[in-house]
Amino acid sequence: MHKKQLEFERTLKNRIIKLYKNEEISNIIFLCIGTNKIIGDAIGPIVGSKIKHLENSYIKIYGTEDNNLNFNNAKTTIQNVYNNYEKSCIITIDAALSDNANSGDIFFSSGFIKIGKALEKTLCFYSDINIKYVVGESLFNKKKNLEVLKNVAKEKVSKDALFISKGIENVMLQFEGLR
Repeated sequence: MHKKQLEFERTLKNRIIKLYKNEEISNIIFLCIGTNKIIGDAIGPIVGSKIKHLENSYIKIYGTEDNNLNFNNAKTTIQNVYNNYEKSCIITIDAALSDNANSGDIFFSSGFIKIGKALEKTLCFYSDINIKYVVGESLFNKKKNLEVLKNVAKEKVSKDALFISKGIENVMLQFEGLR
């Protein structure tokens, strides 16, 4: 297995284990954010479609290529998750533009996440684990950022979505016994 894949899986696994140590987790919820109408924003829905087969009574997936979780419906979906899944581990997968990272870099964080920021829209909510995939450079202008998002190479997004989804799948298979 490639070193980058192992590192991704180790980071995700360790973050989930840390949450399990601190509290009881009743569900793992994946919020795969984005729209497949703009290739640079499609990483979430592509990953969601690739991991949808993992869904069961314990793992829930929101956001696929057929049913996008985007800025327009995110508030309702997130409220639904908060209302219906107590003690959940919420994991977001979202595209990002960055002024100091390379295209293809993947960053993990936790806490509040802002979606729609590149297009000067903002919806902020709490997520236990945020997986941000950098698709390009932020030009700090809505119109220019939209052009960056539209001009991302589809092959690169597809390849990296496969990388992320395979990593998630491998980690989720390790947590089968924790439920």
